[in-house]
Amino acid sequence: MLASFLSLSIFIAVFTVIFLNRIERKKAVLGGAGALLLLGGVMGFYTPLMALEAIYFETLLLIFGMSMVSAILAASGIFDQLAQRVVQRSAGGKGQLWILFVLITYLFSLMVNNLSAMVVILPITLKICHRLRLNPLPILVAEIVASNLGGASTMVGDFPNMIISSAGHLHFIDFIQGMMVPSLLLLAGMLLYFQWTERRRVSFDSAAVVLELAPVEVNQAQLRFGLRLLAFALVGFLLAEWLGIRPGTVAMIVGLIGLFAGGIDSEKLEEASGLGDILFFAGLFVMVGALAATDVMSGLVSVMGVFGDSHLAQLLGLMWVAALVTMFLNAGPSTAFFIPLAGHLYMATPDPAVWWALSLGVLAGSSASLTGATAGSVAASQLDRYRLEHPEMEETMGGGQLDFRGYLQWGLPIMGIFLTFSTLYIALIAR
Repeated sequence: MLASFLSLSIFIAVFTVIFLNRIERKKAVLGGAGALLLLGGVMGFYTPLMALEAIYFETLLLIFGMSMVSAILAASGIFDQLAQRVVQRSAGGKGQLWILFVLITYLFSLMVNNLSAMVVILPITLKICHRLRLNPLPILVAEIVASNLGGASTMVGDFPNMIISSAGHLHFIDFIQGMMVPSLLLLAGMLLYFQWTERRRVSFDSAAVVLELAPVEVNQAQLRFGLRLLAFALVGFLLAEWLGIRPGTVAMIVGLIGLFAGGIDSEKLEEASGLGDILFFAGLFVMVGALAATDVMSGLVSVMGVFGDSHLAQLLGLMWVAALVTMFLNAGPSTAFFIPLAGHLYMATPDPAVWWALSLGVLAGSSASLTGATAGSVAASQLDRYRLEHPEMEETMGGGQLDFRGYLQWGLPIMGIFLTFSTLYIALIAR
């Protein structure tokens, strides 16, 4: 009992300081992992070998491989050029332009990590909103949600699905079958919601928009290499099950090829390889492993008893509770925290809907609050920097803020829409 209490206290303390932005999240998690290893060694419930076994190395390989692909394609300049061409050649009005940017964010997030997609899209979005005197807040929120939806659609689009893939021994095609259709329907629902609620503020008029943006030079050699590497990765993921190998093996090969032949600047190699994210999730898995080594996870499993013996009720309980926790804990940590519980439910009733319930719950929660998804924090930081450089944007924003409280006016209704539809979807596919 004491070990459980102390372990949970350390876990809560780590994510409290992360939530309050007191310590950089990688350092906080690695410190927490070290503290739990020390506590486990002293009290005899957690050994270094157990910590090593708690790490999902396949997830780390997926992060490494797809981070390299994202970095190579982004460095080529192709994402910036595609986004600018859409703007310059759009024959529609401001509303159509806004919708196109949401769709671009979704599509980019399908192919590369959704956070990488946001890093590319955000500067162009802010520049366009500034020139057209549009309030950027609802547009940025819509792009954050679109990046979450794109990431949730595939195995490699976001960190939660990478974790679920490793834990559930799932393949690329499994996520296409289980998550692509609901994510597309949720994307349509999100667009309709913004069309209805933000029509005036986003200026959905029919006036054509013509913008002249500085041309972006594309490194053709790097682009060709990046596209070939992406194609190799996607084909490898699709054939992995048939070949009898895990997606992590494919990702490792892709990452190593990109590392040695991708032409990435040595100064940017750490960021390109996703080392920060790899260390963060390695530490996170060690922390969750420590909780699993005590009675904390057993207590969580017993709590699920409030939903009765019904398999469907337990799936829906997992989804809704995961959504609520993700609002504050962030998508990646929440997924890692609920993986043992999802695994317990899957062992009781081998139904892949368990994994989709968890993924959809995390998706809803990550779209509900600014802290739910890392993309939200990145968007808020970029907006703050842009406002300092262009104080005249304050007038178009009407005093609004992209902070935790301000985001909730859009995020909570979106979470409600997502959970309502996801409940129907899980009820339809659950065995």
